[in-house]
This record gives sequence, C-alpha cells and structure tokens, in this order.
Amino acid sequence: MFKSFKQVSFFLVISLAILSMSCSKSVTLTRLTPAPINVPSSVQTIVIVDRTKPQNEMVNVIEGLITGEMPFEVRNSIDATLATLQQQLNTSPRYQIKRANQRLTGGMFGQVFPQPLDWFTIERLCEQYQADAVLALENFNSDFITTEKEAIIKKTVGEGKNAQTVEVKGLRLEGVANVSAGFRLYDPQNKTIVDQQRFQKTNTWTAEAETKTQALALLIAKADATRIVGELAGSGYAYKIAPMFVSISRDYFRKSKTQPALENGNRFAEVGKWEEAIQTWEEGIVGADYKTSAKLLYNIAVGYEVLGSLHMAHDYASQAYTQYGLKKGRNYAQMLSAEIRNQELLENQMRVESE
Repeated sequence: MFKSFKQVSFFLVISLAILSMSCSKSVTLTRLTPAPINVPSSVQTIVIVDRTKPQNEMVNVIEGLITGEMPFEVRNSIDATLATLQQQLNTSPRYQIKRANQRLTGGMFGQVFPQPLDWFTIERLCEQYQADAVLALENFNSDFITTEKEAIIKKTVGEGKNAQTVEVKGLRLEGVANVSAGFRLYDPQNKTIVDQQRFQKTNTWTAEAETKTQALALLIAKADATRIVGELAGSGYAYKIAPMFVSISRDYFRKSKTQPALENGNRFAEVGKWEEAIQTWEEGIVGADYKTSAKLLYNIAVGYEVLGSLHMAHDYASQAYTQYGLKKGRNYAQMLSAEIRNQELLENQMRVESE
C-alpha cells in the first residue's frame, strides 16, 4: 500500500552540534527532498527487473575474456546494483518496491540500450507482481583498470623501541573501477518510458609497497571493486526517481556580548525546545543593539525552519538582511526560497492519484 504523504515528517531534528570554539552553533536536520525526475502519481508500486541476460552466453563469455571481465564477476556486480537500488528505494516513502524473480534478455556487456520491452510483457509483469510500473536494468558494463608508478614509501624497520620509519623506493598501484548501468522505467498505464538513462559511477583505490606483488596483495580485488561501484550506481539512480531523505546543517549565532537573550535562547535549542528558544530570541530584540538584533532574527529563522515553517523562516531571514544588512540573512533567505519551491515540487510528487 502506498505510504501516505501525511505520514512523512519533513523536518526531523537528528542532532545538535555545539561548536564551542567558534561564534556559532549548528543543528542537523533530515529533510525529504524531491527527485529530479517526476514520476506519474499513478505509479505507487514498482517492480525491479534484471534484463541483462545475454542473447548468446558463449559470445558473452568470449567478450568477457577479451575485456578481462569474467561473467560471474559482472553478475555479482549486477546483483549488488539491483539489491542496493531496491534497498535505497525502500527508504523513500514514495513507492512500494518489489523484485522480479525472472531474468530477461538484454545485455550484460552491452554499451547500447536494447529495444524496449513490449507493452504486453510490461503489463504481464505488472499483473504478476501487482505493480504499476517496471524498472528494468537493461544493460550493464564494468571494468577495473590498474596502473602503477614508482614512489617513495615509508617502511618500519626494527621492533619495539628500536623500530624506526625509513623511506624506501617502491610502487604505488592505482585501481579504477567503472560501472555503466542502463535503466528504463516503464509506465504501462500511459504507455510511456518515464526515464531512460545510462548511470555511471567510478571509484579509485590505491596501494603502496616495495614490490608489485606486495602492492597487488594490498590492493582491492577486482570483483570487490566492481561490486562496490555497482552498489554506488544502484544507490545513485534511486535518488533520480524517488524523493529521498538527506541531512542538512544550519549554523546559528551562539552568543552576544550585549544581549544575554541570544545565549539564553540557545540553551532551549540545545534541548530541543525550539518554541521556547524562538520566544526568548523574539523578546530579546527589544532593546538589542543593531548587530545583535540581526543575529536574533537570523536565529529565529533557523528555529522556524527546524519546526518546519519555511515561510516564517524566510520572513525572519529576510528581515535580518533588509532591516539590519546581515548578508548571511540574505543568503539564508535565498536558500529558503529554493527549499519552498522544492517542498511544492515534493508535494506534487507525493500526491496519491485518486481512484
């Protein structure tokens, strides 16, 4: 069943970090952010399908031998990609996610998208898994390239109190793993492909030793590297099509030499009593000097954002700039304007289509 938008909390305070040696404190929030791709509201349940089964297994094996990619290594990377994709999508309140048991013909080592699945197949999959759309991994390619160069490395010689670190000549190995995963999202109700894109991820590992054999023993294994990058690709694509929770940090002013209300309000904020903090800061504006008034307004804006009132936060951040010239308030107001637009987009993405 689709998770209700009303059940989602936009602003969940996770932690409050006190920067004791600076002029500010910071609060960390978790916020649900809209996806870059708008998926029709009729799509509430998605079934994930592996479509990387090669047309010809023997040709696929030969191609893998030529490129240095063993089929079992690629299969492990594919499984990791799809597992992470499913896991990441499940953290979003937007969809219910299912995984198809069958593996369809597509392309394991393919660089080009195969022909789209026909709508009969898509509808059959949706009927079988009680889903509204099909998300298919259409093709997959991975590689792991190792380079080496001479390097001066540090080595410990001796033991105990006699141990010392010396510099010796050695080798520095660098392993670069690349994964290219082609995804399609099929919407059978509208007979459209909502999204089609090749999602690429790269990661680098290094190892240093006196000999190449020693360095290779320390370097990540090729199978592990491509699996990890496959996981990055799966997770990354999930963020393209589903609203996701992200952590953000907001700094606010810590104290004032002339107005104790700033610090008094902070004590309420430290224990999560943001309404009391806002009230304390508001009362402190009366009689505060020019600079402190700007800081108080800014802190009030942060408080309202923590409570989920973006429009109120924007009003106070704007006042900090328009009335007192606090440039930090202007920048904050601009960020809040963007957040308000994102919230409107998010509400559209989370809307459930009436039956």
